[in-house]
Amino acid sequence: MPKIKPMKDGPLLVEGVPNLKNSDGDISPDKPSFALCRCGLSKNKPYCDYAHAAAGFTSDNGDAKIRNTPIAYRAEVEGHQVEVSYTPVLCGHIGECQRLHQAVFDPKKMPWIQPENGTLEGIRSVISACPSGALTLSIDGMDPTHLESDDVSVTIVKDGPYVVKNVSLGAVFNGANASEEEYILCRCGKSKNKPFCDGSHHDEKWRDDA
Repeated sequence: MPKIKPMKDGPLLVEGVPNLKNSDGDISPDKPSFALCRCGLSKNKPYCDYAHAAAGFTSDNGDAKIRNTPIAYRAEVEGHQVEVSYTPVLCGHIGECQRLHQAVFDPKKMPWIQPENGTLEGIRSVISACPSGALTLSIDGMDPTHLESDDVSVTIVKDGPYVVKNVSLGAVFNGANASEEEYILCRCGKSKNKPFCDGSHHDEKWRDDA
């Protein structure tokens, strides 16, 4: 069974994952298990080179305050009552929502989610593509859903997190409405919600080659 185990003050131990990808495609190593860097300092990214030890990396979040209260955006869309829920701490600012349906998802507007400006198909496409589980969709009072895929993989986002699909995680899911099937893990070491990405790489302008 594919699984990821965050090691205390250390890397992410990955076992049995069939597909490790980056922007160039599949880079899966020829071995059943490997360690991925999550301190942001390895010179052999995405793999761990033990830089975390010399840097004194800690996987403890201390008393960090996180934005863990879901925000609901409701509107009528094509004759249906639609609710899009957003949990800020889960968002990695990867931007799939803006790319796919900016009429609804636009951080330059207030509020930044306006379902009434879109289509059901467009909103569904965004919820399905959201890699972090930060967004859920409810239509006509149905239970909120993430619209998850069947893919089993770990994808490395350039200058961003690990996007994980259908891999068991050996950690408590700390995030309201979090998906245990699709989630993102911190790669820069700066998240206040480790092992999950909270978008800190974006705020800190972290880069792979830093």
